[in-house]
Amino acid sequence: MVITILAEPRSGSTNLANWFKSNKNFTVLQEPLNKNGMSYKKDIPVDKWFYDTSHLLIKEIYTPDKNLKELIQFSDKIIILYRENKNEQLESWLVAGVTNNWGDKWVNSKIGIPHKESKVEYFNKMVNGFDREYRSNSNMFVISYEELYYNNGFEKIVNYLNIDSVKNIDFPYGEKYRLEKIISNKLI
Repeated sequence: MVITILAEPRSGSTNLANWFKSNKNFTVLQEPLNKNGMSYKKDIPVDKWFYDTSHLLIKEIYTPDKNLKELIQFSDKIIILYRENKNEQLESWLVAGVTNNWGDKWVNSKIGIPHKESKVEYFNKMVNGFDREYRSNSNMFVISYEELYYNNGFEKIVNYLNIDSVKNIDFPYGEKYRLEKIISNKLI
């Protein structure tokens, strides 16, 4: 089975994909359509992506310029992941873009954001495009970051996928990236 997580940026998709990666029945590709992604598949058609496990999980972040039609057609199941709290999402995205820290813990320390207005405008274009093209599509499984991480929404994903080897165990895989403060030079 081919499963795609199609997500807004900073919506918990990497953590979700890493949970699947810990399952021996899954090959996981992180952002294969992103030239800066961990699993970039330059010029290789989607239907030629190799996996030698029972299932392939593809995690891709939506951007307005990305053509996802072939990926969607190739997928057996699609999980649409978005975030309700746009202020926290925007802050996380801005900080990650400035620090280039996309997957480690960070503390909000009032980091200066150069060209903030244009970045906020692009962010809004991303989330509005994602909402219009995918989140409002009733044919896809849609779940929010908040539901997934705070309201046991992972059980809904388990039920949607209906795969014997996927159980609601040890989720979430890691911890939240954003920390509230530093005490005694230690992150908490």
